Amino acid sequence: MQSQIDGLVAINSTLQLQARLDDQAERQAQEVDKLREKCDVLESRCGSLERSIQVLKKDVSWTYSAPDIPRSHWFEQGHDEEYADNMEDILSSIKEDTKCVKKKGEKYYCGCLDNDGQPEILHDDALLPHFKELADAIQLSNAIQEFCIDNIELHPSALRILCQAMEGKVTNFDVCRVRFPAVDIVECYGIIAASIRRNHALKRLLWIDNQISSDEQADLLIESTIGNRSIKDLRRQNGLSGIENVAAALATNPQLKALRIHTNELTDRDAELIAHALKQNTNLQALRLRGNNITSGGIEMIRTAIYDPSSLNAMEYCNHECWVDCVEGNFSGIAPLQRRNRKLYQLLSTRHLDGSNALHLNAELGEDK
Repeated sequence: MQSQIDGLVAINSTLQLQARLDDQAERQAQEVDKLREKCDVLESRCGSLERSIQVLKKDVSWTYSAPDIPRSHWFEQGHDEEYADNMEDILSSIKEDTKCVKKKGEKYYCGCLDNDGQPEILHDDALLPHFKELADAIQLSNAIQEFCIDNIELHPSALRILCQAMEGKVTNFDVCRVRFPAVDIVECYGIIAASIRRNHALKRLLWIDNQISSDEQADLLIESTIGNRSIKDLRRQNGLSGIENVAAALATNPQLKALRIHTNELTDRDAELIAHALKQNTNLQALRLRGNNITSGGIEMIRTAIYDPSSLNAMEYCNHECWVDCVEGNFSGIAPLQRRNRKLYQLLSTRHLDGSNALHLNAELGEDK
């Protein structure tokens, strides 16, 4: 008997030691992740400083030196009067924003490439010097509050100019209805994804109705967004018809606070993946899903992830951090602990109405009947 006791004591000691080692290994892994993130931020800042130095070497007087584009140029390219009028307005806006960015800096909203409601701007090499002037101004600024690109065709040459300058500078990046040439789309997504991952000043990414022709491109975009721990708000409205990559990323518990994927083409299968991810996520605070093809059955799966009335334990281990717009009775604008307490109160009140509280509590707390 004593030998069995000694054996159990030895096993227990071994298990305790293993638990301590596992805990230490987990803490060290977390520390390594934090150090890696800090190194990434420092590397991005160093790259940004180097680019700023190169800009200053080139033009210490900050003059706008891009050549004027004559109106006749647009007609020579086969465009009409409306297009030419719009391009003159766009070029004027680029020049004005370039000057304002140099003067106003971090609070500035840069909307010169917001072409919403106008004829699509097609790629033209004549625009590149003007993009470069704008990019240089952004590069030398302390920060830019928001940068918007809407309804424009962008080739790799333009993306390299604009995206690199935004790294470490732009806080909110809005990309809407941007078109990429089919032959260059892989390269274009590579440039954008790399820039998103490296921009540790970025807090919000708005991605609406942009061209995504493959799952690989969608995966690359999500991976770069989740890989940048500075991004807290992702808004994606793009005819999204599958969410495997997004759900898998959510399950890793990234720092993302708000995810807006409403008005897409998500189904009950996607709802199931989202529900599974929510059970493992403790950081997401707001999820917007309205406007998808999710039925009441899919919504119920998500509801169970945040309110499971099957038992007190099930309710305790639900997600109390996240508010989901399509789930009724889900409380918004309150602390997680308060949300949890309200759910428990609702559960006990519901049981009280049918007189089953004692029965449930006896079963859940292990009391004898």
